[in-house]
Amino acid sequence: MRESKNETKNEIENDSSRRDFIASAGTATGLAALATLFSGSEIVNAQELGLNAMGPTPEQAQAFMQLPDKPVVMVNLLKFSNSGSGAEDYAQYGRDVARILESIGAEIIFSGVCQATFIGGAEWDSVAMVRYPNARALLQMAQSAEYQAISSNRSSGLEGQVNLAVFETDSL
Repeated sequence: MRESKNETKNEIENDSSRRDFIASAGTATGLAALATLFSGSEIVNAQELGLNAMGPTPEQAQAFMQLPDKPVVMVNLLKFSNSGSGAEDYAQYGRDVARILESIGAEIIFSGVCQATFIGGAEWDSVAMVRYPNARALLQMAQSAEYQAISSNRSSGLEGQVNLAVFETDSL
């Protein structure tokens, strides 16, 4: 019994050490991936805090990389670009990214068009919810050549967004 407890303790310590190493070693790579994911090759609007942004701040990216290794639902509140064909560009991005999501074990679990704001002052055009196996899956997607090839439709289609990482629970 004592040997089993020691083995469990060692496994927990080893797991914690691996996570700490991955978190510290992967910070630069993860931040670059998030910047690329959300704003193409530039981190143009990432420093702006507000209701609409195109990428995370460094603090947001760091916090995202520290999320637990379990399924996460990304809630996307989307504001389409008024210049050009924002909604159409983003719709093409949505069709293209759906194939990539499937390949990494993620899935779109909800999407819809906003009709009215009942509480609050923000106006969104659309909402999408995507369940990822974990936060790393999103980072891996952002680094893929396949994603880079389609991300321009996201950039041209959006004025900005709010992107929330949410973990499912049994209660509020």
